[in-house]
Amino acid sequence: RELRGVVKTVKVGSALFTVCGPPVIQRLRALGFEVMLDLKFFDIPNTVALSCRAAARHRVSMVTVHARGGREMLEAAVRGSRQEARLRRMPPPRVLAVTILTSAGAGRSTIGDVLALARTAQAAGCDGVVASAHEARALRARFSRRLRIVCPGIRPRASARGDQRRVATPARALADGADWLVVGRPITAARSPQAAARSILREMAEGTAC
Repeated sequence: RELRGVVKTVKVGSALFTVCGPPVIQRLRALGFEVMLDLKFFDIPNTVALSCRAAARHRVSMVTVHARGGREMLEAAVRGSRQEARLRRMPPPRVLAVTILTSAGAGRSTIGDVLALARTAQAAGCDGVVASAHEARALRARFSRRLRIVCPGIRPRASARGDQRRVATPARALADGADWLVVGRPITAARSPQAAARSILREMAEGTAC
């Protein structure tokens, strides 16, 4: 409740969803938030299609799938979410393909792997990719704004990186081409989540001014 009017979208990950189930989505939507359902679906195409249809029924704004599932699986995710949305006459959730987790170290092949996964995601019709800010500049140089770049692992200045390895400040990520940022513990673990969120928004403004 403290973040209403400050934050537009709230991420529901596997831990929260496992504890609370679908009702947490409805509760967040009732509070006025859009929801990013971050369950990183990774299964056979038919199962992922059914999962994305279910996500669409919950009226989430975004849903994540693993890019490593391959083009056929990604196409099934897009198809499933759009079919359900058409059936219910509502906008489909954006399907975001997760490339490489930000907890993974940056190796020589990381950027090449991310770009290859992004090409597959684009060909499959995904709306965007999830990648660390370290790859944002390379992604933006090769893909149009139609392919959204979502960057987790965002850490404000003077914030601990925790178990994330490929991290960046809000300003740096936006300056390098990110469209949306995912910020977790710097807000949820703060003494005042609202104050922390507002501080991050100020840092984001610096990035958009670059």
